[in-house]
Amino acid sequence: MSSPDGVRVGTGGVLAVLTAMASWLLLQVVRSLGGGYPAISWIGLVPLVAVALLVLVMCWQIRRYLLGRGSVRPSPQRGRGTLVGAQAAALGGAALLGWYAANALVHLPNADVPSERVQLVWGLVHAAVALGLSAAGYLGQAWCRIPPTEHDDDDDDGVSDGDLAYG
Repeated sequence: MSSPDGVRVGTGGVLAVLTAMASWLLLQVVRSLGGGYPAISWIGLVPLVAVALLVLVMCWQIRRYLLGRGSVRPSPQRGRGTLVGAQAAALGGAALLGWYAANALVHLPNADVPSERVQLVWGLVHAAVALGLSAAGYLGQAWCRIPPTEHDDDDDDGVSDGDLAYG
């Protein structure tokens, strides 16, 4: 799932599409069995935005140190945890993008009904914020990349220069 270069954007795209397909199917099955669709409200945006901001702040602290602007060296455990958190945000955001896109899609045929239209809009808004969470994860992963130095040599160990921080 993760290469020496980190989590790839294509992996997140595939995850989003597969999650959307599975979620749409699940929502259709629930509806055919007489259940209703889950309600989406504004409160679901709070944790998505909070996690995206947390990932960016933590990764920026690592980046500052890597650029020589930080005064305190982060521990290897913190660097590794920050990188893993960024990668989890990238993949988690992609999965949530698929879930919310499927929720919006099931409300699309009845968009002329005001309550369905509200759920459609909230689904699209949540999908956009989930995409932002995924983008924050990918950006954070890039910020955790250790830049190659003149003393680095390609030792043919399969890991390219400019490795991920502590990864």
